[in-house]
Amino acid sequence: MAVLMSACAMGQGWSHDPSAQIGPSYWGAVAPQDATCGNTNSNGTLVPVGAKQTPIDIEDAATLLAVMPDIWFHYADTAMNVENTGHVVEVPYQAGSYISIGRSVTDIYFLSQFHFHAPSEHTINGQRYDAELHLVHTNRIGETLVVGVLLTQTDTAQPGVFDDIVSNAPLTVTTNTSESSVNAGNLLPEQQLFYTYSGSLTTPPCTEGVRWFVMTTPVPVTSSFIQQLHAITAQFPGYNGYPNNNRPIQPLKGRAVISAE
Repeated sequence: MAVLMSACAMGQGWSHDPSAQIGPSYWGAVAPQDATCGNTNSNGTLVPVGAKQTPIDIEDAATLLAVMPDIWFHYADTAMNVENTGHVVEVPYQAGSYISIGRSVTDIYFLSQFHFHAPSEHTINGQRYDAELHLVHTNRIGETLVVGVLLTQTDTAQPGVFDDIVSNAPLTVTTNTSESSVNAGNLLPEQQLFYTYSGSLTTPPCTEGVRWFVMTTPVPVTSSFIQQLHAITAQFPGYNGYPNNNRPIQPLKGRAVISAE
């Protein structure tokens, strides 16, 4: 996940392949502004720099239960223009859609895009899911909030909006435009409890200060959707057939993870 994804993709200076010299263990050396991601030293040990990095493993037993304001989703339809950024399949969102935390008229974040990682970046009690949706929002002063939705393939899932999106995704770094529309509200779980914590972008420059809300209930998707995500990822420039685009789990470093009651 990255707010500056389009700019990063143009350089293709990094990948998600853990065995590559441009993989996650070396992201901090890609450019000076990426140092927060951490880098591998001469002994082959990853030296983390950031103290609040994402993704994390969320352990239910270690979360703090709290009564939290609901997330109110105010999403309108947007054109189904699907981008291949060279790192994710992404749909940019037309201006106007937003979320509010509780009924606040000031705690509002506007949806700028959503994209996918396969397999999931976050894990729950050590369990990794088949994919993860990131809905990226920014408020009026430039602060970032991401809603993460875990996706799990099931035999009973019917082809739907997820399949439509990935079917429209180009195989090269470009954008496929469409006369069809999509509403991000249709990608959310019916039950909207969540975990929340302070983290970072999950791709270079790994900027911290990102407000994370990870939905507790996974959304079922088809196996075809998951397979297509991996097939597209394997063709990203610099991935050399590596089919995954998830960052490894990062240390919690004493952060509190709150579970909404």
